[in-house]
Amino acid sequence: MINSVLALGFDDTKFNWSDLTPIAIEHKKLSGDIESDVNRAIDANTSVIGIYASHDLVLASGLIGAFLTIDAASLLGKSSVGNDDQWVKDAGSLRDLLRITRTLKAEPKDVITKTLGEHAFSAFNALIASASRQTKTILVGPGAIALGFVALRSNSKLKDYLLVANTPIVPAITEAIKFMGCKTIMNTKENIHPLAELALAVSALKASEL
Repeated sequence: MINSVLALGFDDTKFNWSDLTPIAIEHKKLSGDIESDVNRAIDANTSVIGIYASHDLVLASGLIGAFLTIDAASLLGKSSVGNDDQWVKDAGSLRDLLRITRTLKAEPKDVITKTLGEHAFSAFNALIASASRQTKTILVGPGAIALGFVALRSNSKLKDYLLVANTPIVPAITEAIKFMGCKTIMNTKENIHPLAELALAVSALKASEL
């Protein structure tokens, strides 16, 4: 029974959660002690953990691509269609990033912090802690999906508790989702507020209980 949500890493300053769902929510910033926050929330019967890391497709693709033998242009696909200059810039940035991340892939902390930053490693630990305790963990945005991809490469048992809120149409993310085998709760293909994606995903899960 879904009755409450712990949202980690989301910006709630310009979003009214109650407009989309009456389910209770608690917000926490990503920090070094985030695993303790996750465990306390689960002990208090929190039903769902939401994880957000980044919406930057280049950085997320740099993390996912570290473990794949796919070139930068193919990982991005047509994500910048209609803006050729931006696509060339993104492809170049991703190519340079992959040269670094592919040398770091043996060290999860190093490759994650190099791409998504220090806070993302806290999110990585949080999703592992949550899924390890068999709690529904919703990944929101490309960054969180990339973190789930890395986590599942070392522990496939987490798959049953990781869910994806939405899937951007980018080959890197598609490859990650394919490998993960996780359920995608909704697939709007729209760029909406991360908390809206979480709220809609939680509502869909709630409805499936009825």
